[in-house]
Amino acid sequence: MIRRNPLKLLFYLCLAIVVALVGYKVYLNFFKQDFEALHSEQVERIHQRTPPGSGIRFAVVGNINNSVGIFERRFIPTLNQAGVDFLVSSGNAVSGGGEDKYRALYGTLSHLDIPYLLTFGPHEYENFGSFRFYDHFGPHFYSVRAGNTRLIFLDSTGKTPWRWQMRWLRDLLAHDTSNAHILFIGHPLLQPETPAL
Repeated sequence: MIRRNPLKLLFYLCLAIVVALVGYKVYLNFFKQDFEALHSEQVERIHQRTPPGSGIRFAVVGNINNSVGIFERRFIPTLNQAGVDFLVSSGNAVSGGGEDKYRALYGTLSHLDIPYLLTFGPHEYENFGSFRFYDHFGPHFYSVRAGNTRLIFLDSTGKTPWRWQMRWLRDLLAHDTSNAHILFIGHPLLQPETPAL
């Protein structure tokens, strides 16, 4: 009767799990269909839906956190029927900065019939996610004109120096003729005096 060492079996099980996880990460990075600069496509779609001088209707969501159950199954069908021109995520659209999280978000957002824009937030930044955000969607701070409104997205994570963004913002607003300016950042401007819960 041959008796196997349970620790040896556990070692091989752990090794198999690690190899599977590393293989999955390699698969995501090298073999899965790549997507890049999605915001440029989304901005073109927004410009088609909101000609200069027109009013705009848009929805703002926050903390999607790769929520397939809630966001994809409940919110997206409602948003597709709401008659809005586009969607803005105010940050934390992913639950972490890993490639798998960005690919899951891409799959979720592909169910939208309307264009979308993402704010660079804390979850997009973590685990080297800032590089993935830049590759897959575009710059961490940017501006879009929709109708007669200027939408401004700033990076509040610290990845981009604040002074640089403020200089860019002053230059942008000095020459802008939009009737309205709407600013999106991934952190609250003011902290609450008392916690919500």
